[in-house]
Amino acid sequence: MINGFLDVFLVAASPFIGSFVTASSRSWPDWLRIATGRSSCDACGRRLSPLELIPVVSFLIQRGKCRACCAPVPWVHPVGELVALVIGIFAVLAFDDGWTLAAAFFGWILLFGALVDIRTFLLPDVVTLGLIPAGLVIACLSGGLDLLWLNSLAALIGFASLAAVSEIYKRLRGREGLGLGDAKLLAAGGAWAGPFALPWIVLLGAGATLFIVLIGHVLGRKATADTAVPLGPGLAAGCYLAYCLPAIIQPLV
Repeated sequence: MINGFLDVFLVAASPFIGSFVTASSRSWPDWLRIATGRSSCDACGRRLSPLELIPVVSFLIQRGKCRACCAPVPWVHPVGELVALVIGIFAVLAFDDGWTLAAAFFGWILLFGALVDIRTFLLPDVVTLGLIPAGLVIACLSGGLDLLWLNSLAALIGFASLAAVSEIYKRLRGREGLGLGDAKLLAAGGAWAGPFALPWIVLLGAGATLFIVLIGHVLGRKATADTAVPLGPGLAAGCYLAYCLPAIIQPLV
């Protein structure tokens, strides 16, 4: 019964947490604004009422515009809220008790990092470096010292592999092509999901990034060799799916 109430509460709260995560990602790195800021229209500065802050619903009712100045509301808000809801649902389907909360927070923090990366082409260290010890603690609590050592090795392999790719690209092309933030994020994925998940995380990350490029091409934004495309969102999705999907699929096999 308690698990049922927790699951329902978590899913119901997910879009509101997504709203906070999205707004915070647009304020980063101004942590003071994140902690004390009030939601307001970017264009006219008017503070938003509670009825204007209902995730997704307010966006649809207002047709994606500010009620006062009719300026468009950034699309990232409803998208972030919906993704946060999906994260909560996956956590509920995959885990029980406190592990559900841990998985949900893992996904929401990844969402924050992905949204920041889309806006700035940077992955905050508070996300990447913070998730590594958190993942190792979860590994130790859930699987003991054996899983702790295995996931520690995965974190080292994850970082070293993408750091090596970054260095090789820099030497061949004479410029940065892959930031160390991506290497740190893959290390976090290894700390949470283990070494066998690393290839899937990279595959999903590359596939998602390619999909974004293809969508941009369809919309008329043709990519060239010099076009910068953030890898972080794809890697973040890969990390979360690699962590949750095995727990969801295993009982069905």
